[in-house]
Amino acid sequence: MDRRNFLKAISVAGLGAVSVGVLASCAPQSQPGSGDGADGAELAADIAFALFPGYLDLMNKHVFGPFTGENPKVSIAPLEGPASQTYAQLLASPESARSIQGGMMNDALSWSGVKDGLWEHMTTADVPNLEKVPEELRNDAGTPWVFNGFGISYNPEKLPSGIESWNDLYSPSLKGKVAMWPAYFDAYLMAAVAAGADSTEVEKGIEQWKKAKDNIGMWITSVADLHQAMDRGEIWAAPDYLSTAVRDSKAGMKLAMALPSEGAVLNTYQLESVSGNSPDQKKAMAGLIDLSLGDDTQKAAFEQSFLTPSNGDVQVDASSAEIEGLNGYSFTAADAVKRFYKVDYKWVGENTAMIKKLIEDNLQ
Repeated sequence: MDRRNFLKAISVAGLGAVSVGVLASCAPQSQPGSGDGADGAELAADIAFALFPGYLDLMNKHVFGPFTGENPKVSIAPLEGPASQTYAQLLASPESARSIQGGMMNDALSWSGVKDGLWEHMTTADVPNLEKVPEELRNDAGTPWVFNGFGISYNPEKLPSGIESWNDLYSPSLKGKVAMWPAYFDAYLMAAVAAGADSTEVEKGIEQWKKAKDNIGMWITSVADLHQAMDRGEIWAAPDYLSTAVRDSKAGMKLAMALPSEGAVLNTYQLESVSGNSPDQKKAMAGLIDLSLGDDTQKAAFEQSFLTPSNGDVQVDASSAEIEGLNGYSFTAADAVKRFYKVDYKWVGENTAMIKKLIEDNLQ
């Protein structure tokens, strides 16, 4: 398929291609996945690469540009949108006619994709930089790109002593001052862990929250709404994402961030190669994923979004992300092993309806 017809096919699929053949002028460097195609000819492939919103410039500069500079017959159409949109498009397409060849995916949908047979498994033979990701942080649902943490944000003026444990959210002093999520289940899994159970025994975590139900002063569906309420002092503490809490604290909001003693939940931004790709598409996707795990890309993801690199060799200037409550978290893979808790997202995906019903019946 030529570039014009490739772009047309993406448009028909309703995916809004942003650019094709991006930044081919970047200085080429030899990369895994580059060079000869599967038949011995020059690597040639059309790649539609799904991106979370906000990462187009980063990927253009550090991944797509260098790769197309090395492989001029590879066309890349970056597609920005939520993971749910990408996943729905893939499910609606037969394997022989997929309009997306891979890209970014969240934890839960990565595991759903395993069940639905959507992904091509990548190994260290395909992606050499995967060797640099600590074994404890790898998974069987995709290639870890970067990590976020799900811990507890709080207003440091209202809680000057900070937060130490997930159990601290039950304190009587927080009556009506805690915000909870109805759809993100990590806080309920960690309530079970803090109660001495396994994270899959979520009913034990829900039972703890049932006793402290009066502490829930707001149900939230948006990070922006949460941080505004916390900045105003209406909410004092809430389960929250590390990267956005750091970002908004740095922007001047009254936010601190705790990684509780039981652990913050490890959230993995996965990279996927879709099943049904041609041999050249698979090789190109492997090269793009490998570049995404390279030092420059990993550092750029931290500098832009305060995400923890998955590449264990990468060190960053963590002082630029230090806010009250973090207690010296280094934003490295080694520190993530120590301070993050790896929940079973495969189990979560298989039991979503049950967890949601427990929340609705007992807390809402």
